[in-house]
Amino acid sequence: PPSLARMATLSTIALAAAAAAALAAKDGGMPQPFDRVLRAGMSGNDVVIVQGMITRSPYVNVTGFVEGEYCNATVAAVTHFQNGNKIQADGVFGPDTAETLLKLHTDDAYVHGYGVNDTLSDGYVYLVRIDVHKDRNIEVNASLLIGTPLKEAMKFRVRLHGKSFAPNQFSNDGDTPTGLAAIDLNSPEPDARDYGPYPINRVVQGLEGNFKILSPNIRNGILIHTGEWPGWNPSENMPNSNGCIHGHPEDIRTLWKTLVSIGVKVRNNTFGKLPYRYTPQGLLSVQGIP
Repeated sequence: PPSLARMATLSTIALAAAAAAALAAKDGGMPQPFDRVLRAGMSGNDVVIVQGMITRSPYVNVTGFVEGEYCNATVAAVTHFQNGNKIQADGVFGPDTAETLLKLHTDDAYVHGYGVNDTLSDGYVYLVRIDVHKDRNIEVNASLLIGTPLKEAMKFRVRLHGKSFAPNQFSNDGDTPTGLAAIDLNSPEPDARDYGPYPINRVVQGLEGNFKILSPNIRNGILIHTGEWPGWNPSENMPNSNGCIHGHPEDIRTLWKTLVSIGVKVRNNTFGKLPYRYTPQGLLSVQGIP
């Protein structure tokens, strides 16, 4: 007869399979970040994501969206997208439509708007610029640009990989989004183990690309920070985050010191409370590369 340990293992597998089946039944097989089939009359952040992504399709030329509402314009946009991609055209955002949209249009085609020798507008005084690979296991160098015109003040190693269970930028705890966002320097988080002992840069408002769709109402709390990660040493890759940008401790310390040296203020940490009560002082530009 099977051992108790084997029976326990089989029971655990059966429970996991049942849970997965229940989830699939609940969401109709929808891929993350979607957990339900969407149709006319529904509303929510998932509708905002659909509306933001679907206009990237060459088959969709629709205006008049009511943000977050699966309105007539949204039905028309989904129908055009389905027709163009040879999916059953019923205006309902189901599994096949969701899979196709994510496959074709997760890439926002965002391109950096500022570089060395450019001048920042709208009162921003610093720019963190990052080119990130599609494979987020590859760590990359970020650049801090300051001054008028912009000059590179430092380069530092960063990791923009979300949790392994979150497959894309639109998922909770997924990869750091691409695009342009306003950021601000905040006082340290209280948890030094996970966030480090130094001031952090907080994403405040998405301006372009996927950041514009997601921040701050769908994905809030994206930070540039470090950590006192147990067992980690600087010769290793940094751990994955919940969608934040991880940097080495000394680099995040230098980033903070450099920003303060040019007059950037360390705001009292807002801990993600909305609306953000300060005027953001910097920009974060994240461009996807192969």
